[in-house]
Amino acid sequence: MASFEQHVNGAVVATGVAIVPLYSASLLNVNQSLIVLALGIIGGVLPDLDSDNSKPLQIVFKIFSIFLPLIILLSLFEHSSLVKLIGYWLLASVLLHLTVFKLFIKLTVHRGIFHSIPMGVVFGQITTYLFLNSLHYNLIFSTLAGIFISFGFMVHLLLDELVSLNALGLRVKKSFGTAFKLYDKNNIFGTLVLYIIIGLLFYFTPIKQDIFMQIFEIMKNVKVI
Repeated sequence: MASFEQHVNGAVVATGVAIVPLYSASLLNVNQSLIVLALGIIGGVLPDLDSDNSKPLQIVFKIFSIFLPLIILLSLFEHSSLVKLIGYWLLASVLLHLTVFKLFIKLTVHRGIFHSIPMGVVFGQITTYLFLNSLHYNLIFSTLAGIFISFGFMVHLLLDELVSLNALGLRVKKSFGTAFKLYDKNNIFGTLVLYIIIGLLFYFTPIKQDIFMQIFEIMKNVKVI
């Protein structure tokens, strides 16, 4: 598999190339370009969350365990004293790290269902939903945000497959075919659940064909040369 640095570099280059025509077509402004660049990079490291010793996993759960309890506590206990809030926050952060973090490691297997194409689609759908309903961006940009998360995710999977082939093409590693996959043969139930989630997210997120047609029509005006 590719290293963490290779995945980050690959995501940066691929996402940057994808942003240029969208910016030229005025589908993205400067600020939006920076947002989708960040999303592409995030998507580029997400598949390695299923690796127990991965840098992305450690970073994500540290941020998650620190900021999520703080946000929840501030919204639920806004009239509590400062000492109580700090105490609740520290306790919640420790418990979250000891429970959710350990449970995630126990339930996930590296190069399992988490490391697959449908999981990349799910992350894209969730991103679109959050940008549309929580951050209140318009449907076109919210759709692009989801696409870039999924795009970075797919770049990661493809890089892993490319690394599975040695440079001279003389040998194929055993890991070939375990990254860019539509299902996990060792977890059929998990695969089924993942596709059900995709169906539900498509139902609750109003992504329609005409959105992609609008993007395509705008892109047609981009000058190649």
